[in-house]
Amino acid sequence: MTNAILGIAANADEADITIEWDKASTPPTGVESHFEFHATDVPTLTQAAIRLAEDQSTMQISIIGRVHLLAKKQAGSAGVFGVDSLQSAGPRKVRVRLADDEDYHEAIRAHEEDLAIQVSGRLEKEGNLSWLYDATVIRTLGPLDEYESSRRGRPEGNPDQIEMF
Repeated sequence: MTNAILGIAANADEADITIEWDKASTPPTGVESHFEFHATDVPTLTQAAIRLAEDQSTMQISIIGRVHLLAKKQAGSAGVFGVDSLQSAGPRKVRVRLADDEDYHEAIRAHEEDLAIQVSGRLEKEGNLSWLYDATVIRTLGPLDEYESSRRGRPEGNPDQIEMF
């Protein structure tokens, strides 16, 4: 959004932006709805865009979930798949970009046999999507239905917690 405002302000003497709130809801109190930007704001907006785009805090995490959405662009590539998290904390859905082709075969097996899988990688948010980059498959767990029922009793620690490294 900062880049869009930057583009508007950079090519105009004055840029007006007005936010129209949904008529069905009450606008938040103390929040402006009209903004003016000038070409002199471009350096500040540029710095804001750079800071917002910086890698704030990528962290290594481990997620346990169900494999879906398998994709491989070309033969021999590591592949990408989606995980619906079985944990209550953290993102509900994550796209996983694997570091190793062999792990993709394990993800396929987990998908075909309806097994829970644990993956670990560098979590990053891109728009509305959460991604695990340079990810590896830690282990394949038991059948999804058994795993979900065993979660309720939590016999082996607390699988609702995201492990951070």
